[in-house]
Amino acid sequence: MTIRQKISQVLAGILMLCLSVLLIIWGEKAYPLILGIYCLVLEVAGLRMIWYYMRMARFMVGGLTILYRGILAFDFGLFAGSLAFVPSIYVLLYLCGTMAFSGIVDLLRAREAKGVQGHYKLKTFQGIVIIIIALLCIFFMRQQEMVVDIYAIGLVFSAIMRIVNAFRTAPIIVID
Repeated sequence: MTIRQKISQVLAGILMLCLSVLLIIWGEKAYPLILGIYCLVLEVAGLRMIWYYMRMARFMVGGLTILYRGILAFDFGLFAGSLAFVPSIYVLLYLCGTMAFSGIVDLLRAREAKGVQGHYKLKTFQGIVIIIIALLCIFFMRQQEMVVDIYAIGLVFSAIMRIVNAFRTAPIIVID
């Protein structure tokens, strides 16, 4: 990871921490804020992947998957934005589902890292915690104040993990 990438990861973690504090302070009123930021993040990530595909990834092996991921992320962002006038219980289910999916992806990445004798314990821990947070949100679905607090705690955890991963040393692969 380059210095620029580390700085951007730390800044993103700090921004996530500030957002989680706002969520805790505002409580149930933060529902539109959560939805708006979630939409914006997915749409920007999708557009970045599509832009990356157009500039470079189309020449790479497997670059077409980056285009597909970008289109899917952008579509999920548009879908989440269209849920602004839907009852909040459905949006919370959507957010919890995507959070659980993220935890499952972390577990699968940890399993893959373990298969190649890489570092996998921190990624496994992160995946399990994210899945537990998503399940807690589903369990307390009827109490929106509690769900916002649990989601904010999950955001704090993700921010801390992002900052920790920015300062971890990456393994160097040497081919003899």
